Amino acid sequence: MRLKIVSCVLTVIMLASPVAVVAQSTTSPLVVLTDLERALYGQEQPGALLARVEAVELDIFGTAQTGPVMTRIDRIHEFLAGDLKGSGLKLQLNLVEWGFLEQLTANEPLIRRLERIEVEFIGGPQSGPVVERVEQLMLYIWGTTKLDTAPVKVPMETLVEIQILTTVDSAVNKVGDLVKYQVASDLVVDGRIVIPRGSQGVGKITEVVKAGGLGKSGRVVIDFGSVGAFDGKNIRLQVAEKALERNSRLELAAGASMAGVLLLGGPIGLVGGYFIKGEDVKIEAGSKFFVETEIEYQTRGFRLVPAN
Repeated sequence: MRLKIVSCVLTVIMLASPVAVVAQSTTSPLVVLTDLERALYGQEQPGALLARVEAVELDIFGTAQTGPVMTRIDRIHEFLAGDLKGSGLKLQLNLVEWGFLEQLTANEPLIRRLERIEVEFIGGPQSGPVVERVEQLMLYIWGTTKLDTAPVKVPMETLVEIQILTTVDSAVNKVGDLVKYQVASDLVVDGRIVIPRGSQGVGKITEVVKAGGLGKSGRVVIDFGSVGAFDGKNIRLQVAEKALERNSRLELAAGASMAGVLLLGGPIGLVGGYFIKGEDVKIEAGSKFFVETEIEYQTRGFRLVPAN
């Protein structure tokens, strides 16, 4: 049935990934370690600080490390996050997951992702240090532990096509509801893939207004947050002028025009005016449209061939 949409406002605010790893600077060792544990396991682990550091080291490297505790925590962080040279656990795990499943579930804890991939690819979770398990999967899937990468600059306002995986309906949704989506086509910069299709993100509804009398239309405000690039960097997305102009020429999956559906916000520019009866906003799962990068990013782009 053809959707009847009077107006909808999708406002984008930055939303950090729940498993983002925060590098230490002047932050206390306990805070940094807790962030690392959440990235790996999904939650803070019990016990004294030194025992927790050793437990993480055993899981990742297979042996407890030496040196001052902050040096050891920094070593863990560097292994997880990598750098612009194209190293790091998040990078390799992203390459493994995308090469096998053509998706990126960057919001999932890293060890849980690894175990799930092992179950689907090998038949069950494997034993041994994480570093060895990920390298083995890289060899199985790509035949190498390093692919051809190079630094690329992703300009501000770069368009990214996404597909909504959760139906949004102002008559049903409430504040705090999550909206799942995925990147619908590869974001390519300078001939290299930066964000692959299948990279998943989770937005959050921050405001809902149901349709009312005197033509009061439904309204849904969504924070789209960010999606992960291949190298693990979180790319923040928004709906702004460039995306609005592109979306005005699209249609939703059910055939309703995208013109006037994605707006900057506020009463200016709302489509439809006043009718006898307002309509609720409903965007069906499967609908595709464009968002854009909020700022300029320096990240890595990939050609999916072995490095020289």
